[in-house]
Amino acid sequence: MVELKAKGRKTRSAGRFGTRYGVKNRKLVGDIEEKMHADYACSNCGAIKMKRIATGIWKCTKCEVTVTGGSYVPQTPAHLTVMRAVHGEKRQAALETPK
Repeated sequence: MVELKAKGRKTRSAGRFGTRYGVKNRKLVGDIEEKMHADYACSNCGAIKMKRIATGIWKCTKCEVTVTGGSYVPQTPAHLTVMRAVHGEKRQAALETPK
């Protein structure tokens, strides 16, 4: 009896390259394109409707707000680190202010 295998291959979006460019490069392209086309929350309205318009430009299809961000994700890891530091400073300043 012949074993049935899963239908299709695990080439993801980089399958369009066929056997060209090497396995590592095709995997990198697949990872980047998965991040780029993933669902992201709008920083203005909170809806999961952010779409990439161009490199670094993201638009919410619900509230129509346009924001800048990373090339492949709306908020880069560096941006998140800076925002954490800013929120920490604000919290520290709020605790130190006498009421």
